[in-house]
Amino acid sequence: MSKSTDELIRELETGGVLDHGTAVAPARKRAATATPARKGLAGSGVILLVIATILAAVVGALPFGSTALYPFALFVTLLHETGHAIATIGTGGSVGSLQIASDLSGLTLTRGGTMALIAPAGYLGATLAGVALLLTPLRWSRWAIGALAAVPLATLLLFHPADTFTVLWCLGFAAVLGAAAWKVPVRWLGFLQIFLGVEAGLNAFRDLLTLIFISGSNAHIQTDAENMSRALFLPATFWAVSWTILSVLLLVWALVVLVRRDVSKLRISK
Repeated sequence: MSKSTDELIRELETGGVLDHGTAVAPARKRAATATPARKGLAGSGVILLVIATILAAVVGALPFGSTALYPFALFVTLLHETGHAIATIGTGGSVGSLQIASDLSGLTLTRGGTMALIAPAGYLGATLAGVALLLTPLRWSRWAIGALAAVPLATLLLFHPADTFTVLWCLGFAAVLGAAAWKVPVRWLGFLQIFLGVEAGLNAFRDLLTLIFISGSNAHIQTDAENMSRALFLPATFWAVSWTILSVLLLVWALVVLVRRDVSKLRISK
């Protein structure tokens, strides 16, 4: 005699084969817990940092590398000069003009303000911008890139660009970063954010090493370290080395925070 479907289900439940859907639940639970882990890995700031650093190193070593990375290096120069401008205004001075040059140098003419704060604001400002980009959560990348687009706009509106080259590049930076913040998918914006942070940190560090060399060579070149020396009397080399050490410490701190944050995400997702 054949058994009805209800009778078969009752027998299976009595034998422990079925338990009101609990046999399916563990599989669903495993799938649910696996998804956040994969998302956490894909959105890992540390992994993006490693990829961005390797990419910057590889591209920089290629014959056309300096050309490919030129816009990023020039943007770091703009960050450097903007640091001087902000420190000048923040300490009661005024900005006469701001210039970025095709050889990646820059010049900000200021009046008044506190030179002891204005002088280091270029190198350390670029480093802090890199640290901020590295530590900003990737889910806020659209806002981070949008805020970064405000830097060239500030130069155009507030800091009196000195020449056509500066104006054109500021317009280009503002347009590209603004369009990216508006249209580019968040997952790609996250990588752009980290890559810009890496470029800011690496270029600031490289420029500081150049500053140490210039300061120790007795070359009569006007530098930020020389300006600091005039303000606080200690040798220019002392300030160049001090800023370099502080810059390295800030970047190491950012890396430690980034690693800890990613580890915490992976633990929570398990």
